[in-house]
Amino acid sequence: MSESFAIRSYHVVVDATPESVYDFVSDVNNMPRWAIHFCKAIRPVAGGGIVTTPGGEMFFGITGDRKAGVIDWWAGPTKELAERWPTRVVTLPDGRALYQVTAILRHPLPPNIDEHFADELELVKRIVEEELAHAWEFADSQAGG
Repeated sequence: MSESFAIRSYHVVVDATPESVYDFVSDVNNMPRWAIHFCKAIRPVAGGGIVTTPGGEMFFGITGDRKAGVIDWWAGPTKELAERWPTRVVTLPDGRALYQVTAILRHPLPPNIDEHFADELELVKRIVEEELAHAWEFADSQAGG
């Protein structure tokens, strides 16, 4: 039990409902859109997907509870050996969503890991906000005509 690892916490505030953020992040098929440093491609399999990463292929799955805002990422060489990375979406007092990721990393740490997470969480924010804006524009166009 003396294996060396590091714990990092990352977060992003998204101008959207927590449900919108949850729905986007909990869909493993969205990973290539936002996890640009980690997920080069994904092939769906039972319980998740096989992700093509810069280091090779690995299993990636997602479990969660939408009402509680809990999303667990499961990653590893196989589904049976996957380890959990807990994440959570919560409502801020102003109604926006806070998405929090706890990364449990083995040593040596991947190069530029902090910058990669910052890039990817910023993409989650941008994509969810843009898709929500497009949904509102569509709803407005349908209501007006």
